[in-house]
Amino acid sequence: LVDGPYLAAALMGSIVSPNVDVATPWTGRRLVGFTQLARQLDAVQANQVATKGVTILQDQPPFIKVRHGLTTDMTNILTKLPTIVMIADEVQRQARSVLEVFIGLKFLPGILSQIEGRLSMMMKALVSAQISTAYTGIKANVSADDPTVAEVEAFYSPVFPLLYIVLTFHLRSSL
Repeated sequence: LVDGPYLAAALMGSIVSPNVDVATPWTGRRLVGFTQLARQLDAVQANQVATKGVTILQDQPPFIKVRHGLTTDMTNILTKLPTIVMIADEVQRQARSVLEVFIGLKFLPGILSQIEGRLSMMMKALVSAQISTAYTGIKANVSADDPTVAEVEAFYSPVFPLLYIVLTFHLRSSL
């Protein structure tokens, strides 16, 4: 019998694995090395706990499976799914890395188009890597308040996990 932090560590190990990317959903992941959860929640209890922002694990021998991966910020779809938060973090990390080469250069007129081009290449790579589905609106401008600041804007859509399938059957006597 092990405590919850061991299960959390196992989940984090599967999340940071180099075999998966930041957009790989938590829901459905299997944790190995554990045989059984000490406390079983029925579907109603699991749903009630999940609505409070708790990731739910369930027994699915020989594994323990993530029933639903959630964050504690259940405000909206962009904050309650851990993969969406991780995608946002990854986009910001890559953008800082791509754009830091411009810091300390002469702020000549052509630098804004270079910034836009580099960011566009990065966003294309994220779409190819299936981290985001699309991007638009990449625009770099000189700040109105400070001529030493380039203000850059971009919009993107993250890859969302498929969490539910709604299936409707229609029964008929003949087709």
